[in-house]
Amino acid sequence: MTWDIMKFLTYLEAERNASPHTLKNYHIDLKEFERFLAEFARRSPEGFREEGGHYSLSRVTPFVIREWLISLNKRNYSRATIARKLASLRSFFRYMKRTKRCTLNPMVGIYNPKQEKKLPTFLSVDEVLELINAPLSEKDKLIRLRDYAILMLLYVSGIRVSELVNLEEEDVDLLWSRLEIKKGKGMRGRFAPINQRTSQAIKDYLIERKSRNLPPPACGTGRGRSKKIFLSRNGKDLSARDVQRLIDKYIKKISIQKRISPHSLRHSFATHLLDRGAELKDVQELLGHRSIATTQIYTHISSAKMRKEYNKAHPRA
Repeated sequence: MTWDIMKFLTYLEAERNASPHTLKNYHIDLKEFERFLAEFARRSPEGFREEGGHYSLSRVTPFVIREWLISLNKRNYSRATIARKLASLRSFFRYMKRTKRCTLNPMVGIYNPKQEKKLPTFLSVDEVLELINAPLSEKDKLIRLRDYAILMLLYVSGIRVSELVNLEEEDVDLLWSRLEIKKGKGMRGRFAPINQRTSQAIKDYLIERKSRNLPPPACGTGRGRSKKIFLSRNGKDLSARDVQRLIDKYIKKISIQKRISPHSLRHSFATHLLDRGAELKDVQELLGHRSIATTQIYTHISSAKMRKEYNKAHPRA
């Protein structure tokens, strides 16, 4: 199975543009399932082992998957974690069936555990402005301009952090104030408008960055200078984890008492648009969602906010 896992991960990276974080989670989930199968094969020799005593993926059935789910529940995994692990297996077995390594997909008829409805974290407009302005106290001009541009861009465009760290200079049209997202989730490209202030913030950062004459980073293969917009002070490409650490640093400096991630700015972007009358279909396009059902979570946020304001302000509430 190890060889199949590696082929699958290569497919996800090359064909589906999966992020390093996604690839890491898939790898963890599938290796865990591989260990379970090895143990299951030892306990269930009838019709499950092939010659040499190894387990056979082609003989995995929905019964085996349910036994695995029971083992996960006994280990007190949360519903969200179990759902993620199931998603990893679904994707893996779809790939196995499509490449004819399995004749049947054992995930058919296997459903996710019912999830607790949890609204995503978002910030108020004032909180967003406080966070975006937090880097302005940085002494290093390069870091000040870079972090300000990053926070501004995440909120103004609503792009994912994986899309932000993959942005190249040719993807940003500063004259017309728009981004071209070439490496969106699931290889879905799109254009995202930004405002002139954000365009100027990016321009100011690029001018300062180029004036520093940063050394060319390794660029993965060690050839040439990185084309990415946002780099570390040493000229290396930023990762999604670097952006999270950046946000954590500024959250500690200001008064916001919430757990904030780069995705929180994306949630804030969508919520504020809907609060101000934007059409759901337009927000779907801006976010790059394949299905409008994914975007509808933000209507629940706006409804919850409306109810809170009603209860707080109405004299008969």
